[in-house]
Amino acid sequence: ECLNSIRQQDVPVELILIDNGSIDKTPEIAERIADHVHIKPGLTLAEMRDFGARVAMGDIIATTDADCIAPSNWLSSLIKPFDDPKIVAVGGVIRPLNVNHFSSFYCLLSSIMQSMFGFFQGANMAYRKDAFLRSPGYASAKRAEDWNLSWHIRKQGKTKYVRKAITRTEIPLDRQMEYPSGILSSVLSIIGFILNIPMLMGIGAGFVGGEMFTFLYRHKSNLRRSHIALMAIAVLYASQRFMDALSFNLSVGFLFGIFGFYVINDDLRQGIEDLKLYKIKKNRDHGITGMIKLQIIKLLEI
Repeated sequence: ECLNSIRQQDVPVELILIDNGSIDKTPEIAERIADHVHIKPGLTLAEMRDFGARVAMGDIIATTDADCIAPSNWLSSLIKPFDDPKIVAVGGVIRPLNVNHFSSFYCLLSSIMQSMFGFFQGANMAYRKDAFLRSPGYASAKRAEDWNLSWHIRKQGKTKYVRKAITRTEIPLDRQMEYPSGILSSVLSIIGFILNIPMLMGIGAGFVGGEMFTFLYRHKSNLRRSHIALMAIAVLYASQRFMDALSFNLSVGFLFGIFGFYVINDDLRQGIEDLKLYKIKKNRDHGITGMIKLQIIKLLEI
């Protein structure tokens, strides 16, 4: 659907697809639709985008994701601002295919971040190739590589947010919860500060601390980071007798904030990926566990 929607744009386009080792029929399907298909096993998303931008022949590079669908006027709307030679990057609107309160709220805040600060998202952005070549590229960032790239490119000229340039995509559940959970943690911290409740202050600080730790540490491990937070909480409880009430409550709140962050950011995401694999599995478990998984898949529209 993504490739077909791009091929049906109302302006000419050089369609490049980078695949990092799909085990389905993506490369075969892409060969019939895309102009160029590059198979690059093992590359990260950032590295694939860097590669695609460098091999592109055009002066303007537009990016989107494999799960996005674009109306026929998407590209023409997105590249129109480049008529102004001072414009170096343009971002567009992202709307959810799975419409609910959380996905709509996520897209609303995403729109605010793009329009106010110029932090464009790879699902719907375009930039001049020469500006890209003068930037550090995508892979220079540990995470949020699209925001990082747009931040570097905007130093070279003007940027613009175009509300008529729209792509639609499925917003994963963990992404839907990012902004509400962050706002909730901030509210808890403020309430804790006003009412002098150390644990609430700690929860908010812990969530922010978890975000910072994730930025510095991205390597996967069989031991989940939420497990480490739980172990730290257990150690803290064992040491309770040696701490005053203020220090203990603040520390517990901080660690629970970290634990909540990793449950949302890591465990929930992994659980959704496991359910996606179970959905396409041929020999499913017909027991109670299998029935529960199918109900969750149906409930969350996975």
